[in-house]
Amino acid sequence: MNEWKRYLAGAAGLLLMAGTAAAQTAISARAGMINVAEGDVFFLDARDAAPQRVEPKPQELVSMKEGQTLRTEEGRAEVLLTPGAFLRLGESSAVRLLSGRLSSVKFELLEGGALIDVVELLKDNSVIVRVAGAEAELEKAGLYRLDAEPPRIRVFRGQAEVRAAGKSQTLKSGRELRLEGTQWAMRKFDADKETDSLYRWSKRRSGYIAMANVSAARQAGSLWGMNSLRGGTWLWNPYFGFATYLPWGDTVMSPFGYYYYTPRTVYQVYYPPRNAPAFGGGFDRGGPAFAGSMPRRSAGSTYTPAAPVSASAPSAPAAGAGSVGSRGGGAAGGSVGGAGGVRAGSGGRGH
Repeated sequence: MNEWKRYLAGAAGLLLMAGTAAAQTAISARAGMINVAEGDVFFLDARDAAPQRVEPKPQELVSMKEGQTLRTEEGRAEVLLTPGAFLRLGESSAVRLLSGRLSSVKFELLEGGALIDVVELLKDNSVIVRVAGAEAELEKAGLYRLDAEPPRIRVFRGQAEVRAAGKSQTLKSGRELRLEGTQWAMRKFDADKETDSLYRWSKRRSGYIAMANVSAARQAGSLWGMNSLRGGTWLWNPYFGFATYLPWGDTVMSPFGYYYYTPRTVYQVYYPPRNAPAFGGGFDRGGPAFAGSMPRRSAGSTYTPAAPVSASAPSAPAAGAGSVGSRGGGAAGGSVGGAGGVRAGSGGRGH
């Protein structure tokens, strides 16, 4: 009898988990989801309107509207743009969303500084940013920095086409455009040394999101066959309390060096093929999931996973996430796009 009760309890638990995952599914339609809001973060609908504090709750849909301004005081925010691209806003900063279409995201930096982390730029999708009359279209996965005062556009990694004052310039890695008087002048900068607290916070956030990707990819494994041609997507991970990015076609690497795995990749880790040579807890070095190089739309160039994902990632901010190469890992919920649940306070605010 006890065995039968345990069986019924286990079956009920599985049904409950399946129902919970299904309830979390949401299809993306717009960009502008507030993935993280730390400290004093506000919405402004008009110049003279009273600010509305952004106070997300677990699994609440909170996103920017077109024409709306997101402002930080003593706080920081992370916004999901087109799938694979994150906007992170520093303290005392403001951005206005001009277009929330996933295929053509456009926004303007009004105050302070913002960093854009593009893990993967999908075909036919674009991200355009404005600052001080200049318009920059991001052409590759990479890391980009915008400042309002003095007006400046920096490319830590990647490539952008900048249009200003009737002139178009290609901005590549290690280059910046700074407004000097009425002209935008191109300069070199040290992308490895010229960093600040926003850069370091963004790096930590990239690590947390990469860790959440592993458990999300594991849960989404059964959907891989249906969605493998659709491109990457956002997935809500309830164990971490924020959305992560899930590529479908290839493993990709972020500009900060963290890997984002596909459901197929993670499936091979947790359920390795028989008689396959062990590598990193189940990886098959010669398997089809590891082609030896990153796709061109990724910020990475070579794929050499010499250690599990968690070896270089920050400590997990929540329980339930396992590293690649281990048998642990929490389940993630369904697909979330431009609108999905959020939770404040993820990632820490240390400098």
